[in-house]
Amino acid sequence: MEEDVRPIRVAHYGLGATGKEIARLVQQTPGLTIVGAIDMDKAIIGQDVGTLLELDQELGVKVSNDAAHVLETGYPDIVVLATRSLLNDAFPQIVTCLRARTNVVSTCEELVYPYAQPQNKELAEQLNTLALRSGVTLLGLGINPGMVMDLLPLVMTGPCTCIRRITVSRLIDATIRRSSLQQRIGAGLTPLQFRDHINDPRMRHVGLPESLHMIAGAIGWEVERIEEQIEPVITHDWVQAGHIVVAPGQVAGLRQTAVGFVDSHDAIVLDWQTSVGAQETYDSIKIDGIPPIQVHIPGGLHGQQAAAALVLHAIKPVIAARPGLLTVNQIPPIHYTLPALSECGWRKS
Repeated sequence: MEEDVRPIRVAHYGLGATGKEIARLVQQTPGLTIVGAIDMDKAIIGQDVGTLLELDQELGVKVSNDAAHVLETGYPDIVVLATRSLLNDAFPQIVTCLRARTNVVSTCEELVYPYAQPQNKELAEQLNTLALRSGVTLLGLGINPGMVMDLLPLVMTGPCTCIRRITVSRLIDATIRRSSLQQRIGAGLTPLQFRDHINDPRMRHVGLPESLHMIAGAIGWEVERIEEQIEPVITHDWVQAGHIVVAPGQVAGLRQTAVGFVDSHDAIVLDWQTSVGAQETYDSIKIDGIPPIQVHIPGGLHGQQAAAALVLHAIKPVIAARPGLLTVNQIPPIHYTLPALSECGWRKS
């Protein structure tokens, strides 16, 4: 007779677009149960999570803005934190979770590799100390950073005996993405407006330095300097993306690059471009080494959907990992696991 296994208790902190996507997957996955929901949006506070996720039934879990109370009464094994991109913004939320002695997997981009930015190193040390003291694990994770532009290139270096350069490119069509992303990349602005727009660190892609330093740190390269550049993508055609209309000569999106120099040569090149109306989309990895390796993903990975699946699959590995603040290359590979095969249309012969 098989021993009953208690479901993993999951609390969701942040129920925006990505947070809801993750929560839907958690609800659909056997062995996981939602025991708490936290958000500061007054429009959804008090709602049943099942209603918020547009499920067929209520779950008996209501959205609360009192994180400490939810964590104290819900006894979650892990918190899925999907709120902020910048570590300084997410820091107090993470501290609340760690003090409640619960594991945390977060989509905070700067947390994926918090040692990249000088201002985040001290915060990372504090979080690591608190996680160790509480006996829990903290992990930052996402599709980018956290997978396509760092972990995946690192894995692909395994067959190499020598590496001279790693180049990773992402070209993303923002036409069908959420409006907040379209606004963040400056779609519909004039080139002059764009110049002021990107002065706000929240109005650009967060994560290129984190990905670059993760790659360099794992390989053992000493990065001498990083050169970053942001430039607008100007459209020559009329483009409509939801409620945003972009005229010829206006900004359709942005291209952001980060180049890491090792021994005075460009050893790591990261190129991220997102715009409305992009004709060709892909994720590409090129390793200039012995042997040379190229990986091309036509269409690229959909950031929100892929990130949600990645976080889902990370829940068990994070709970099982050693305590402390870890990076994604410090835990076992995150991968798809059963059950769910029937949902893919597979049938037994």
